[in-house]
Amino acid sequence: MAENNPNIPEITPEEEAKLEKMASRRTGFKKHFAIFFLVNAFLWVVWYFLFRDSAENTFLMAILFVFLVWFLGIALHYMIVYKWTKSYKEKELNSLKKLRLKQLQEMEDLKAEISPRAESGQELQSEEETVAEEDENEHRNPNYID
Repeated sequence: MAENNPNIPEITPEEEAKLEKMASRRTGFKKHFAIFFLVNAFLWVVWYFLFRDSAENTFLMAILFVFLVWFLGIALHYMIVYKWTKSYKEKELNSLKKLRLKQLQEMEDLKAEISPRAESGQELQSEEETVAEEDENEHRNPNYID
């Protein structure tokens, strides 16, 4: 299709491998769901024709148990295949990249804030000088409360 339309980019081999894996997982889920549906339908039909009028409900409880446990498995399989498509490693890597970009942006902002002061001839005080100056001001101020 990309050969006919020059506006559509080619699919790289890595992307093709990812798409193939995704297609395989989705068809696996569809097969799993079809088997779930057919087996449970068969069990309910057996119960209806053979055990519906029975005083003992052991078969009914077994069918309900199988249905509920298998349904939870189907729901989990669906979430893994359709909703949780990114691996945890990729998600963690993306969050670390965002954090690092934020840190770099903060560093650039601080550099931009400091550079005008340095260019205007103001000396940048060290932290020790600033603390010492604050201590002197505290002793000069008669309203200072410790």
